[in-house]
Amino acid sequence: MTADTFPYSFKVNASKVVDKDEKISIAPDEASRAAIASTFDLNAIHALTADFTLKPYRKAGLRVVGPIKATISQTCVVSLEPFDSELELEVDRTFEPHSSRPRKIRDLNDEGEIEIDLESLDPPDVILDGVLDLGAVICEELALSLDPFPRREGVAFEGGDADEDEVVEEEPEKPSPFAALQALKDKPEEGT
Repeated sequence: MTADTFPYSFKVNASKVVDKDEKISIAPDEASRAAIASTFDLNAIHALTADFTLKPYRKAGLRVVGPIKATISQTCVVSLEPFDSELELEVDRTFEPHSSRPRKIRDLNDEGEIEIDLESLDPPDVILDGVLDLGAVICEELALSLDPFPRREGVAFEGGDADEDEVVEEEPEKPSPFAALQALKDKPEEGT
């Protein structure tokens, strides 16, 4: 998704955060929560808040730190019944006015493939035209935290282990192709 395609937008002027931290609380209204829920295949978002602190980062960048809290409704993949769950996500992301991650030759290994060091910090995201969309940050973080196969707590697949046991029990009952050959070999020949 590009910044323009997120279902919720809350834009701030990144150049205003220059020498001190700025606190921002965001609580999307009911229509915005419904749009976010629809985009991410949720039944509903009953509550959604973000309490961010914007901190200056390097010369013209920003660091966004703080919790996102949400109460969401999803459908259980086992029982197909809706259920509510609470999410609390800790955000710590950096943004710069230009991309600081161009592909360099040193990123390539001997086979010419791009190597990614999973232990290093993520490079900063980009601030577009001096504007940072905190709504997009909220949507991205929420989307990344959602379980693609939500299951209500305490619900399990019925007979999951029994089906495996039945398959194991049925296997010995199937006649082996070699058993048919052995039966022919053991059969007394007629006329002897």
